[in-house]
Amino acid sequence: MEQANKPAAFRINAPRVVYQTIDDETIIIDFDNGTYYSAEGAGAEIWEGIARRLSLDQIVRAVARHFAGTEQEIRSGIGQFVDTLQRESLILPLDEASDESRTVLENGMAEGIPSPVFLSPRLRKYTDMQDLLLLDPIHEVDNQGWPIAKNESAG
Repeated sequence: MEQANKPAAFRINAPRVVYQTIDDETIIIDFDNGTYYSAEGAGAEIWEGIARRLSLDQIVRAVARHFAGTEQEIRSGIGQFVDTLQRESLILPLDEASDESRTVLENGMAEGIPSPVFLSPRLRKYTDMQDLLLLDPIHEVDNQGWPIAKNESAG
């Protein structure tokens, strides 16, 4: 996807997609197809920025504060990662960033500690539990999410 055509911000494709970040890794589950994903390092930080509906420029600046690399390397890596998230239907474009996006992540590194080198984030995809995840009724919820089950008799 070319930068000129890329939306300024994205949102998570909820309630279809749920996620949990633990330490430096984000686990993402797509309950429509039973696939789950893992994003570590910069990928987890990018996902957090998307969850907060930061603009892509804000995400680039936040990642650049935490990782050593040129802006071009970081912007390119983030663009490729976001393209992958879109292809997997994990995120959807926003018309514009939300008001919450005015606050950029500020987890600064301690003084004297060098920043880790930026490596293009990679989304790891797992399909080994699809059958189990698709059988689990947790994904059969209404718009309020778990634990509110869909009302099959309504409508």
